[in-house]
Amino acid sequence: MEHHQTIGEMRYRRATMGDSAQLFIWRNDPVTRENSRNGKLLEFTEHTQWLETALQNSDRQIYIAEFENEQIGVVRTDRIGDVLELSWTVVPECRGKGLGKKMVVGFVMEVLGSPSKLRASIRKGNIASEKIALALGLRSVREESGADGPPMVVWETRI
Repeated sequence: MEHHQTIGEMRYRRATMGDSAQLFIWRNDPVTRENSRNGKLLEFTEHTQWLETALQNSDRQIYIAEFENEQIGVVRTDRIGDVLELSWTVVPECRGKGLGKKMVVGFVMEVLGSPSKLRASIRKGNIASEKIALALGLRSVREESGADGPPMVVWETRI
């Protein structure tokens, strides 16, 4: 079953395997990789295997956001206990237009409804994503750094 939700001019639909090539391009975008937990360049087969597994995972939701009939980004949730961890990316040609905040806030309010607890891990210094976290009412709670990854700041709150 394909799931669509429309908020004003913003529309959200569940990702499918048919989105694999486009998601791969967005995932390997240099700015996306720079701000990701795992910034390595992925091979297409690796990405396709990940997506196939992700789409079958009942604790993970991946949505494509469209604004005025143009794909503008991806929002993903991962359920970890009672927490919904959010991650997102805005497609390169749509960055700097304020669409990221509209996309993520709209997704949380209209698609998710009222989750009990949200979390986002944001690369330290990623000002655009920090502004989105603040718009969601999230607060910075701690910094984490993995052995191979960049320093990440964990943002969370109860809604």
